[in-house]
Amino acid sequence: MMLKRIFSAALAAALLLAMTACGGSKEPPVPTLKEGVTLQQVIDQVNESYPVAMSAAVDETVLTDLLGISADDVEEYAGYITMVMVSSDNLIGIKAKPDKVETVQKALESQRDTVIQTFEQYLPAQLDKAKAGKVVTIGNYVFLLIVGNTDKDLSAEIAGAEELIRGNFDNLT
Repeated sequence: MMLKRIFSAALAAALLLAMTACGGSKEPPVPTLKEGVTLQQVIDQVNESYPVAMSAAVDETVLTDLLGISADDVEEYAGYITMVMVSSDNLIGIKAKPDKVETVQKALESQRDTVIQTFEQYLPAQLDKAKAGKVVTIGNYVFLLIVGNTDKDLSAEIAGAEELIRGNFDNLT
């Protein structure tokens, strides 16, 4: 009985080793933007369909001071934030360095939480929009989506924005 267990364990280990050697545990390719597509183009496409009210472009000051993200943690960024206090709109895309994806995710989730807190006692429609907002990660790209028309189904608006973004990527699983 004991010999049978040892033999089974050894056989399982050999099989696992053989699968690994033959590429059985090959990592899927990392999603990347389609050839010729830039992050700014993706953000502009989403902004065209789901415009950010009275927007300002995300620059390094917004990146570091508002979002708390070090420029050293990113390869590229683009986006728009609203400049009016009666809107919760945020549309931000960041290509994080491979080892900084989680750091960027947390920073964008924190921004979403901050926007929610801003509208908790003020403008219920904007609060609902902020709550419907979403952080989307695709490979090394992280997006904050707080966009859409408050007269429509906000979850459908966010889903539409996410679909536009995903349509610009190759190697999605």
